[in-house]
Amino acid sequence: MNSYDVIVIGVGGMGSSACYHLSKRGYRVLGLEQFNLGHHFGSSHGETRMIRRAYFEHSNYIPLLNRAYELWKDLETESKQSIFIPCGLVIYADPKTSAVYQGTLKSAQKYKIELKKWDRPTAIKKFPIYLPAENQRALFEPEAGLLHVERAVLTHTSVAKQFGAQILENVKVLDYEILNSCVKVRTNQGVFEAAKLVVTSGPWSGALLKELGLPLKLHRLYQHWFKASPKHRLENAVPCFAFHSDEDFYYGFPMLDGKTIKIASHFSRETLLNPSEKDALVIPEEKIDAVRNFIKKSLPLVTTDLDRISSCIYTMTPDEHFIIDTHPEINSLVFAAGFSGHGFKFSSVTGEILADLTLEGKTKYPIDFLSLKRF
Repeated sequence: MNSYDVIVIGVGGMGSSACYHLSKRGYRVLGLEQFNLGHHFGSSHGETRMIRRAYFEHSNYIPLLNRAYELWKDLETESKQSIFIPCGLVIYADPKTSAVYQGTLKSAQKYKIELKKWDRPTAIKKFPIYLPAENQRALFEPEAGLLHVERAVLTHTSVAKQFGAQILENVKVLDYEILNSCVKVRTNQGVFEAAKLVVTSGPWSGALLKELGLPLKLHRLYQHWFKASPKHRLENAVPCFAFHSDEDFYYGFPMLDGKTIKIASHFSRETLLNPSEKDALVIPEEKIDAVRNFIKKSLPLVTTDLDRISSCIYTMTPDEHFIIDTHPEINSLVFAAGFSGHGFKFSSVTGEILADLTLEGKTKYPIDFLSLKRF
């Protein structure tokens, strides 16, 4: 009754995708989630995440992104759910000093990704709801867009169940052991066995894989929803936006609820000692004031009236690139961690890679730059 081919610990963005890909290949899969599916305690929540191909973080990600795009479309077709909205992305930055601007342009040129370059007057004319600074120019990627984050998690798990996966919610993993190619996972609701184990437990990965000494640090960031003009509505062909300056890197989304837009800072981080601190610590008022100051300078049709706020966790590696690998001493254990605040868009392909590593011991995708041995 409690024996499976593969157990997946952590059914958020990455784990839900792993359950989907493993069960789709005909394997008996158990997903163990310590909270409800689509919960707000980790990193896979907050309505939306961006997806883009012209990746300034590292051009090595682009082959993975190309596959991620395909898999998001496949999931939509399979589930008849709308997950990816290709509304485009406009990035404002100083082309002389911004690594974001330069990296985006470099990746687009290397992989022939459609990218439009605009001077400031043209950028304002194209999207008058955004106001770049005098020294900023714009890059527009029309094939970029947004993902519905909770819907993606729930859709991956829903389809995984259709393929026979069992997903258990509110089950806390206490520990695991691997003896003679048999994985035993002990939980607060019993012991489960499998031949293989996949760990995708987000900010809880360091504790669960403590023998590896993963170089992970936890940070809390905020997602804000401010009231705005209806001109920000998605239906008005409004793209996602990002503003990179010496002060910060702000980004946001079109209006989806008819009254607010979501805005967040990528750099304004607070260190956490453990994931439970995310909702226990008071949100400093100066953090919200900084976003209000950004709005006053750059978003003329957005008010400073905060409608709601939530926090999420970045699980950071030293180089801010992911770790996707097989345990160096246990071939039957595969893990993915340290997505460093930019990983969700890859979750569709990460699940496929984890299935490859689990079932075949290798993958065709270029992930050497994401291996644990680089640390």
